[in-house]
Amino acid sequence: MHPSPVRLTVALALSLWACNAAAQDADIDKVRAATAKLIGLLVDQGVLARDKAEVLLNEVARPATPLAANPGAGASKAGAPGTVRVPYIPEFVRKELKEELRSELAAQAAREGWAAPGSVPDWTRGLKWDGDLRARYQFDNFSPDNAPAVSVTETNRTRAVTLRNTTEDRHRLRIRARLGLTATVDDNWSAGVRLTTGSTTDPISSNQTLGVYNNRYTVAFDRAYVRYSSGENFNAVAGRFGNPWYGTDLLWANDLSFDGVAAQWTPRLTSTIRGFATLAAMPVQEVELGAADKWLFGAQVGATLPGAANGIGGKVGIGYFHYSRLLGQPSPAGSTINEFTAPQFAQKGNTYYNISSDPNRPLLGLASEYRLLNLTGQVDFPALAGKRVVLTGDFVRNLGFDRSAVSQRVGVDVEPKTNAYHLRVAFGSAEVKARHDWQAFMA
Repeated sequence: MHPSPVRLTVALALSLWACNAAAQDADIDKVRAATAKLIGLLVDQGVLARDKAEVLLNEVARPATPLAANPGAGASKAGAPGTVRVPYIPEFVRKELKEELRSELAAQAAREGWAAPGSVPDWTRGLKWDGDLRARYQFDNFSPDNAPAVSVTETNRTRAVTLRNTTEDRHRLRIRARLGLTATVDDNWSAGVRLTTGSTTDPISSNQTLGVYNNRYTVAFDRAYVRYSSGENFNAVAGRFGNPWYGTDLLWANDLSFDGVAAQWTPRLTSTIRGFATLAAMPVQEVELGAADKWLFGAQVGATLPGAANGIGGKVGIGYFHYSRLLGQPSPAGSTINEFTAPQFAQKGNTYYNISSDPNRPLLGLASEYRLLNLTGQVDFPALAGKRVVLTGDFVRNLGFDRSAVSQRVGVDVEPKTNAYHLRVAFGSAEVKARHDWQAFMA
């Protein structure tokens, strides 16, 4: 059985090193003789080529070079203190080592499916895919004693008074699919897009209801943005992007995305507390009359205390959100000039009045201005089995409500209902982001 090429190379290298390392010892002749005998045996067994053996024998027979020492200092045979001995390895041995290493790496790459050099373009390394798929059963339970309610969105779409369901229970199977791509250009610039299921007439939900005669689902771009970041303290984004505000679904739906521009600064206030300040300008509706565009302007400041494994964490934020030109404006008799002021989408609640000049084609517009003051806070602390308890409170007040002005528009006295609140207690993982994370909550 012959030694492997790698073992042979190592054996020869060690022999040469031993010969040179022992150059100052009394038994150097014995080391040379043993090395020459080893080389001869390898040639006889056909393991080592004769021309290479000649090179090795010449190296063995060459007089050893004395280690550097100062002759006048009376250096000992072992050399002066701190002397570094460097073994000599012939060039062809180094080449063999290199070839053996290259072969081993190539074989390992083939076994493990490594990408070949140059097979993956550099620009693809900055791409990151993300996505999720969710299926659920949804049950909406209504009391049969509920009063009828007008569907503002459907009434404005059909121009006929349409009632929403308030009494009949509803059972639905629903699915949500999202697929996103983020491209990192450099340390400062990145961009992203995301596709999602859902209706193009409902901006607050990406759920697709099953049961449409086996028709295909609607898929639309939910995100399309460019982001600039400077270190870990500042970033700005433009386009269509995720919610930049800290809050709960009291004010912002979980699936809601925003158009416009936003900037956020997150300075470190102490060694453990980080602050945040967010400014944004977001178009709600663009119309041909430039001065009549609808906008949302917002500002929010707050601070975050990350919760340690056995410590208390918390977060608090206060924000002001100013909606511009959302108030419905009635059109003059025989005209439709102000019909664009009616909302294209509306949920339950709020006060509306008819802004149409044609009584047979109703059109509902908002009767109040909206200037929202929002305060949100959260505290979490350790509980059992490594889980945490998370308490959240959210409060919002509409400072833009004017009772006399709203009552005049509607035609009856409208009692102010301008406050809303949300309380929530959760147990489990502080955030559900990874496998095995879970959280149960009641709100």
